[in-house]
Amino acid sequence: MKPRPPAQSLDTVITEAASWCLRLHDEGCSAEDHAAFALWLQADPLHAFEYGKMLEIWDLSDQLANHPASASTLLTNAAPREGRHD
Repeated sequence: MKPRPPAQSLDTVITEAASWCLRLHDEGCSAEDHAAFALWLQADPLHAFEYGKMLEIWDLSDQLANHPASASTLLTNAAPREGRHD
């Protein structure tokens, strides 16, 4: 029996989920893209979980346009990053 390949890092899966979310929402998304996404989704249960979380973020970001004050607050009151010198 073959040893199972090491699991992808969570950061990699999150990055891939974000990429798929953008790609699938693009008007130029092809049938091949959808087929590749289906394979990616089925490859690991974590893929589906993280993609679902990414869709929640996508939906929430759409709502920011309806709440300009909230969007402005989120963008201007972000916590400073370590090592940042403005």
